[in-house]
Amino acid sequence: MDERARSAIERHWNDAAKIQKNKKFRLRWWESPTIIRHVNQTICGEPIDGWNAGAIRLLQQKSDDRKKLYSAVSIGCGEGIKEMQLLESNLVQKFLCFELAEERIRKGKQIAEAKGLQDRILFFKEDFFVSGYSRQSYDMVFWDNSLHHMMDVYTAVKKSYDILKPGGVFFCNDFVGKNKFQWSDMELAIVNGIRMSLDDKIFQKSNGEIYKRIVTRPGIDDMNQSDPSEAADSESIIPAIQKVFAKPIMIPTGGLIYHLCLNGILSNIEEDSELLQHLLDLDDETIKMGLSQYAFVLAYKEG
Repeated sequence: MDERARSAIERHWNDAAKIQKNKKFRLRWWESPTIIRHVNQTICGEPIDGWNAGAIRLLQQKSDDRKKLYSAVSIGCGEGIKEMQLLESNLVQKFLCFELAEERIRKGKQIAEAKGLQDRILFFKEDFFVSGYSRQSYDMVFWDNSLHHMMDVYTAVKKSYDILKPGGVFFCNDFVGKNKFQWSDMELAIVNGIRMSLDDKIFQKSNGEIYKRIVTRPGIDDMNQSDPSEAADSESIIPAIQKVFAKPIMIPTGGLIYHLCLNGILSNIEEDSELLQHLLDLDDETIKMGLSQYAFVLAYKEG
């Protein structure tokens, strides 16, 4: 990664960390408890609450006959909240977390201290792949919506395999859709067909403005200027994992509807409504069509 791209990425995520979220408005799918329960059920068969709860449940089930996960590394950890979940579940004893945005690290350290986890989670503001830590071995490599920010996904997955101890865990919950969000004609046809069928009031903003009804592909130049790492090589995630790991557990978790179709307008759809459930049922149908934008993967290094 060149210095210009690194600086742009760092600036983007520092700015994002400073934004105060308004809990009243669910603009993105991960802010909806209903959608989170739906995703968890897809992963582990139970509609349980909490981000990654389904993934953690599945990991617990698969780890019964495996050794304790003492050391784990997370690349692109953000504030480390997801990593702290695994620490609090005692599935992992210690996390080394790497992040480029200083503001996110600052917040992460505050959260860890408040939870009493400051001795079990260490933050580093550096590129993991050029650090000395990339030559150590770990019981787990943790990727949660950060692998799709890697410029070369295959190299990142292969490196993950190389630094795992025999029997080590590769944990990946990530966006696996189109590079740079260059949606296919089929994806846009499905999404815009649904949006055209929705009531006008769903597209009304609180300030009186109107959300655009038709979804289009974003400009690549604009994306690169904002965050060069966004979905840089996301289409390569599934093929890379299949090439590197033997018999990975792969679970498509959808997203064409709840991620792309409902982006922004989700705040105008009632949380427990029949409409939201109907849209999630439609999302399940798009998984069957091979159009999932997200996936959970659990893989182990042989030995």
